Amino acid sequence: MKLIKQSLLSCAIIFAAFSLNAQNATTTNWCGTDQHTQDQYAKNPALIQQNAIMDQYIEDHRKDIIASMGNKKAIIYTIPVVWHVVTYNGAGNVNKADIDDQMLRLNEDFQRLNSDASSTRALFAPYAVDVQVQFRLAHKDPNGNCTEGIVRLESPLALDADDDIKALSYWDSKKYFNIWTCITMASDNPPSITLGYAQFPTSGINSTYGVVMRSSYIGRNQRTLTHEVGHCFGLYHTFQSSCGNNCSNSGDRCCDTPPASTSTQGCDLNQNTCTNDANGPDPFGTNVVDQIENYMSYDACQNMFSDDQKIRMHAYLSSTSISQGLYQLTTTGPTGNLNFTGTEDPYGPVICSPIADFSYNKDFICEGDSVTFTDQSYNATPTAWNWTFTGGSPASSAASSPTITYNNPGTFTVTSQPSTTAGAGNATKTNIITVSSLTADYVGPIVDGFENTSQYALDWRVENVNNGVQTWANNNIASTTGSRSVRIRNYFNDAGEIHELISPSYDLSSFASKSITFKQAYAKRSATDNDRLLIYVSTTCGATWSLKMPITAATLATAPDHTVPFVPTSSEWVQRTLDLTFLGAAPNARIKFAFTSGDGNDIYIDDININGTVGIDEFANIGSFNVYPNPTNSSAKIAFHLLQNVKNLNVVVRNAVGQVATNVILNQAFEQGKYTLSIDDNRSLSSGIYFVEFNADGVIKTQKLIVQ
Repeated sequence: MKLIKQSLLSCAIIFAAFSLNAQNATTTNWCGTDQHTQDQYAKNPALIQQNAIMDQYIEDHRKDIIASMGNKKAIIYTIPVVWHVVTYNGAGNVNKADIDDQMLRLNEDFQRLNSDASSTRALFAPYAVDVQVQFRLAHKDPNGNCTEGIVRLESPLALDADDDIKALSYWDSKKYFNIWTCITMASDNPPSITLGYAQFPTSGINSTYGVVMRSSYIGRNQRTLTHEVGHCFGLYHTFQSSCGNNCSNSGDRCCDTPPASTSTQGCDLNQNTCTNDANGPDPFGTNVVDQIENYMSYDACQNMFSDDQKIRMHAYLSSTSISQGLYQLTTTGPTGNLNFTGTEDPYGPVICSPIADFSYNKDFICEGDSVTFTDQSYNATPTAWNWTFTGGSPASSAASSPTITYNNPGTFTVTSQPSTTAGAGNATKTNIITVSSLTADYVGPIVDGFENTSQYALDWRVENVNNGVQTWANNNIASTTGSRSVRIRNYFNDAGEIHELISPSYDLSSFASKSITFKQAYAKRSATDNDRLLIYVSTTCGATWSLKMPITAATLATAPDHTVPFVPTSSEWVQRTLDLTFLGAAPNARIKFAFTSGDGNDIYIDDININGTVGIDEFANIGSFNVYPNPTNSSAKIAFHLLQNVKNLNVVVRNAVGQVATNVILNQAFEQGKYTLSIDDNRSLSSGIYFVEFNADGVIKTQKLIVQ
């Protein structure tokens, strides 16, 4: 979104691409951890001393920490984990299978059970270790209830996420290791995006401690979480302080991870960015290549934690003071935290009562059509289902994914009750399925200037496909007649957002010839903006749509570029006309205005007119405009009749996505009269669907052309 919230990220790893089992960073060398840590130091200088004390403690007590680990081969620390999956309008979901796969990846990486462990180069293999930490999904929630260790909720904070998302759902960080998932992050700077961020334990084991992850980067082959958890357990980047001056008190403070001067991507086995590797008690005694296989690098061949990194992590996991409670996560016994969270041995599958939820493939249909419902309950895998469908046929079902037919118009409610042997869940969603009558909402000529706001709310549907900040809305800022129109405040939207405005149903069967006209105003912000408006028609209550008029940025603009939000003057509107003769009888037709944002400015639409009363002088300069033969397998022709002189006539042929396929007339003056011109005499147009756009001094008509 263009109004980005100020980032409060603890560890924002910013990436432009992702390869199997690794992260690929952008050219920036700064992880958000470093910047945020500096911000924290500025706000609370005591944290500088806090972090320095812990670093010095690890250096001074290295032998004691090693001794506490002993020669144990088994797991030393078990970490109870809870996932908070935050979605918005259904986007951003992470299913249980992907979470299980990510947990498996996390455990393999921390226990050196990863299948690519054999890829560690011989130089570093002696220092690649099992960290002796395991991660388990919590089986008891903070109230002692059965859980799968996954919480799911909906919130717009899933977009442009920062630490605000953590307050939506939080379990005590001294008892659970919290992982939040989101759709996008506030630190995104396309084309670079943020995959995840974490918080160092010296910042406090508090309500913000844990990891935030991008939902689309969770799964078996994803290692961003491994990297982030490393930060949560006190690890720096391998390139933290560039080449440093002593491996024990600079860089990442781990002598068996050679210093690197900067973050790198890819997998260059010859990479050697520092020459002072032997400064301090390093185990190599000479300059060596960078350890690009380390999980705390940005490189694409990660496969190891080092022995010194394990010592740092165990120092934090065993401390009861500096880490402010991290040790409390791992306590055992009847009163220990592992028993409290249900992660104590023996640990196995758990059967809980489901928390009900479901999705559906359509929310707007014609009477007689069907909708398929899909169970999306969580906290358990249901073994039985009990659905109730008001107005549906059948009215109930025991299937996990039933298909229900609706034979009568109206708006209907659905209830789902999935169950296991432990109990049942219940979710009721009210008025979610709208069934449109086969009898049209309006018969005869249609004139709609959006003046009646109540009628607008009843008649027109808005689909905000990408959950943008602003979408189609009735407004009184600008209009061509009356005082109102509809607009999108696109100035505040992200590129790629799609916003759809869908009309009520119209019965056009009484018209011998059919056309729709509308007024439109739009301005770019800069010459590179790429917004577009696509006009679709449906005769199936919106089940299927046919594109009839694509308008791209080149012809969408009706005013000069505006660097501030655009408000059109009376002269900055154009009228567009779409021939609807192809609809035939058309007893139930709908129109859809689909706008795709391309970083431009605001767009307005007014005065929808379907064979109704035409405004003054709307067609004063055009008597007729026709394309023939159509379809054609040879050169087509255009015939048009100008009722008065035209200063600027433009005729272009566009393909199905609105790109100019050929120019017929560009900015030419024509006197009144009848004309016939050829299109594509040299047969350069390949087979397909095209749109011939006729623009006479701002009055625009469009006709489809099919080339066989």
